[in-house]
Amino acid sequence: MAISSSLADNIDKVGKLDLSTTNMNYTNAADAAAATAKAVQFAGIVYDLDQKKGNLSVNVDLALGFQYHSYGLGILGTTEVGAGIKDVDTVNLRMGSSTTNGATAAINVNTLATDLGITGASSTTSTGVLFTPTQFNQVVTAFQNTGVSQTTAEQLAVKFENELAATGGNKTGLTADQLVAGLTLTANTISPANDTIDNNQSTVLLSGLALAEIPVAYGHKFDLGSYGKLGIGAAAKVMQGSVYYNVVKVNELKDSEDITSKADDQHTESTNFGIDLGALWRMEDVKFIGPVNVGLALKNLNSPEFDGPVGSSKVKVEPQARLGIALDPLSWLSIATDMDLTKNKTIISGRDSQLIGVGVEARCDNWYTAWLALRAGAYKNIGESGSKPVITAGLSLGPKWLRFDLNGAFATEKARYDNKSYPNEAKVEFGLSTAFF
Repeated sequence: MAISSSLADNIDKVGKLDLSTTNMNYTNAADAAAATAKAVQFAGIVYDLDQKKGNLSVNVDLALGFQYHSYGLGILGTTEVGAGIKDVDTVNLRMGSSTTNGATAAINVNTLATDLGITGASSTTSTGVLFTPTQFNQVVTAFQNTGVSQTTAEQLAVKFENELAATGGNKTGLTADQLVAGLTLTANTISPANDTIDNNQSTVLLSGLALAEIPVAYGHKFDLGSYGKLGIGAAAKVMQGSVYYNVVKVNELKDSEDITSKADDQHTESTNFGIDLGALWRMEDVKFIGPVNVGLALKNLNSPEFDGPVGSSKVKVEPQARLGIALDPLSWLSIATDMDLTKNKTIISGRDSQLIGVGVEARCDNWYTAWLALRAGAYKNIGESGSKPVITAGLSLGPKWLRFDLNGAFATEKARYDNKSYPNEAKVEFGLSTAFF
């Protein structure tokens, strides 16, 4: 799973606000204060989404393979589901039903002040419980720009500061800067020409691709004498693809977990085929470094395409190339590095993947150590600017005829998903292999 801190966290915050029409319209000052505090927070979240965008992806892979001499047969499954911001609506953010009737923004703001119970005797001085003087003046200026008096603008700023600073007022935990951005956006969009929050058109694009593959493979080894050995293989595979596509309004999502659950509401299945090639060159006993292995994998050389649901286009699986080098300087130690030679598109538009990694493995090939192997390493996505390294670790237990593998990876950065903090990228892999000859 890979998480961008802004999208998942902001969707979880929206889920804490009940933005239904019933709760956003009001009949008294107390309800008006609660409803407008929610509206300001939603505007702050919309502003943050507009600035940071963000994305979320979940990957699941399954593999089962058989080999007999030079022939191979497999059953493979890969699923990638992603979410990203499609549209951010910073216009339709007007709060409350009573602001619908005004002919101008100034009339709407004055009506809002009345709804909030503001009178001529209301305070115009910041309490300082939430905003700095500079932030308070920003809010005052934003409301003044609608055409109301400075006194009314100051009274509104005081009212919102106190309401948002009160217990339960800032349900989403937005920072003071984010709340100021929300208040500024609220003031800018209170014109009767704009629609209310319940008609805000900010949307999340949900997309996904699930592939089930059955490859049939053949490989052959060539002895190059003093130049080592070369193995070349090819696979033809039948591919069943399911393409997922859905667009959901931000204010209709309950939390970030709701994003992935809505991804499969619309999908289309189709069948195609793919061609893979691979090569492995091995040189034994190179001086000082031991055996050397160099491998190259080429996948989906024919660029298979799969049909998408209504509203989307076909999804093309682009060719991929990966190069790896492994050394065995000691009988119990291996060192490896590999990288993608191609920049690979992901299911999230505009987000690419091109990984480079390095790792080591130490082995104890004895029964009394349970044939233990330990692995450690790291990789980085050089196809995405600003990405941080991801740490990897793993172990294997058992002899070759029955071997259990466990591998994991976790990013050094944190993000929030389903109201909890996680590494912004994490993976877990399990494997069980057996060899009879």
